[in-house]
Amino acid sequence: MREAEYDLMRAVEDRHWWHAVLRSLVQHALEGRLPPHGRLLDAGCGTGGMLEFLRGMKRELEVAGIDAAEQAVRHCHQRGLHAVQMGSVEALPFADAAFDAVLSLDVLYHAGVSEERALAQMARVLRPDGLLVLNLPAFAGLRGAHDAAVCGARRYAVGEVRALLDRSGFVPETIHYWNAWLFLPLLVWRRLSRLKTSRSAAASDLELTPAWMNRLLADIGRVDAGMCRQFRPPFGSSVFAVARKVGHQGEGRPYDRY
Repeated sequence: MREAEYDLMRAVEDRHWWHAVLRSLVQHALEGRLPPHGRLLDAGCGTGGMLEFLRGMKRELEVAGIDAAEQAVRHCHQRGLHAVQMGSVEALPFADAAFDAVLSLDVLYHAGVSEERALAQMARVLRPDGLLVLNLPAFAGLRGAHDAAVCGARRYAVGEVRALLDRSGFVPETIHYWNAWLFLPLLVWRRLSRLKTSRSAAASDLELTPAWMNRLLADIGRVDAGMCRQFRPPFGSSVFAVARKVGHQGEGRPYDRY
């Protein structure tokens, strides 16, 4: 990801409505699922907004993070997240079965990241039956200037995420699209951005709206996320998935559609 995007992310992610909705999805996925003094890794933690949120939500939770960008790690350390280090999601510098949960939020789609190698590493550092929480951009048709700015190489359908998890030794518990309410406007916007913007001049969609609008969008987004979790519409701008590492060969709960 371009250096300027890390500075922008740090400036807006704690307040931006999209990040607020993603935090609510992660909170719901982890609620009641971690031991009292559990350990959580954010693999590709960016500038640390999610880790800081989770640390504030559950003080006894031990959080760690890793990111390939020195600039991102520096922002995390400035937040006081000193358990964040620089490294690759394809070679996690942690012991086997070290974590109760691993997050991978909009990481696997980046250019230069091997999904299979990264997921193999996440499975290795998770304890048996540990949780993996994924978020990924959806639908190749939504590619636009934003993807060019953040070096996004691929987008996913729900079925592709399910197959990827199955191949990597995870049992999917829930997979669904979200941000469905903005799908059509975003589709139009992204296609226009592909026509109007050269790759070198591309900028991400990450910017703050006025405070009242940001609050309204966050409220709408949380309602949308809850509806998507329950009713599973066949479209959205992102795919959210929760899976478990298989405890023993042959074990596992089949994919459900709750």
